[in-house]
Amino acid sequence: MESILGIDVGTHSIKLIEIGREKDTLTLLAAGSMPTPPKALSSNITADYEAVAYVIKQLVKETGAKSEKVNIALPESQVFTRVIEVPQLSKRELVSAIQWEAEQYIPLPLDQVNMDFTILRDAKTTTSGKMEVLLIAAPKVLIERYMTILELADLEPAFAETEIIASSRAIAKSVASVKNVMIVAIGAQTTDITILRGGIIAFTRSISAGGEALSRSLSQSLDFTMVQAEEYKKTYGLQRGMLEGKLVAAMEPIMTTIMNEIKRAIAFFGEKFGSERIEAIILSGGSAKLPGIISYIAESVTIETQLANPWVGIQKEARFAVLGTEGPSFTVAVGLAIRS
Repeated sequence: MESILGIDVGTHSIKLIEIGREKDTLTLLAAGSMPTPPKALSSNITADYEAVAYVIKQLVKETGAKSEKVNIALPESQVFTRVIEVPQLSKRELVSAIQWEAEQYIPLPLDQVNMDFTILRDAKTTTSGKMEVLLIAAPKVLIERYMTILELADLEPAFAETEIIASSRAIAKSVASVKNVMIVAIGAQTTDITILRGGIIAFTRSISAGGEALSRSLSQSLDFTMVQAEEYKKTYGLQRGMLEGKLVAAMEPIMTTIMNEIKRAIAFFGEKFGSERIEAIILSGGSAKLPGIISYIAESVTIETQLANPWVGIQKEARFAVLGTEGPSFTVAVGLAIRS
């Protein structure tokens, strides 16, 4: 059985998933999570790279993962991802056109990034009569950082892709019967919003507001330490009836920022696709498990909201039963591990 590792290096934790593939059958072989060394991802110091590599080595050892090949996710906040429209072009013409388009959207010199693109829809299937192309550019220094970490961990990089693409792949099977789905990934530092139309990315946006901002807001409003704020947030979340609503009131400014972006994305979709509507919102990321967050979002936009379940279509032994409720946290890692 062939297998590959999906490793998601997050701000707070590093998640590892190993999935075996035999014909059309996917089997979970290994899974685990460990805390990320503090500030390691924002550092350019070799010792910090070594600290991340050490944690990855420990994860591989403790989970019993066998594969040395790894698919890894690049943080959405440091990658430039955009759905653009261009006239119907041949592949050769598109390569030239993308260079010009990239200069409009990417705030770095093009010689400092690795760029790729994927044709999402050709002009025959869009409402605008233009091709839709997913443009992705990652700073070379970012890619080199991750390659160095994997080398120090004695692992072989296979693919690097964005968190949004990995999440979309992981969630696709669980919403196969729903045409238009919004994925809201609430991480530690960012919230990434993606709309899938017929399983294909139609919109993507990342904002600097996530779990850490919610904790800071609690800490400042209620005079908690950050440790206390984190505990109260995880225990009571966004349940309006808890502690006289003080926690929800304290986190409201950050949640309003997130909800405003969600509403803007819904409005954009409605303007572009007319009578079509978003049928479901899927929450992923560590903060997706906050008590009360599902009803908070569902009530705000009146759209069915649920937690991500990346385990659909993957065989699991009984020893992995505990992972059933951890789907939102492992969505990116699963999406990486099932990349064929």
